[in-house]
Amino acid sequence: MTPEIAEQLKKTLTELVVQDGGAIELVQYSNDSIEFNLVLNDVECAECVMPKDFLEQIIFEKALAIFKNLKCVIINDPR
Repeated sequence: MTPEIAEQLKKTLTELVVQDGGAIELVQYSNDSIEFNLVLNDVECAECVMPKDFLEQIIFEKALAIFKNLKCVIINDPR
């Protein structure tokens, strides 16, 4: 995975959580996986942000369209 693809995936994931006040940090990526932190510091309703499993599935499906070798998406959710 290139840094550009990792940043593109981060941007896509951020768009899914920013409306509820969440943020995304890119932790690491490799040839077949990517890991993010879900940041909920400024969120009034943490439960309003989509669940981790749902976010992982959405970003995995979107990522496969641009990076076919991806096998794993990990989102560290503080909830």
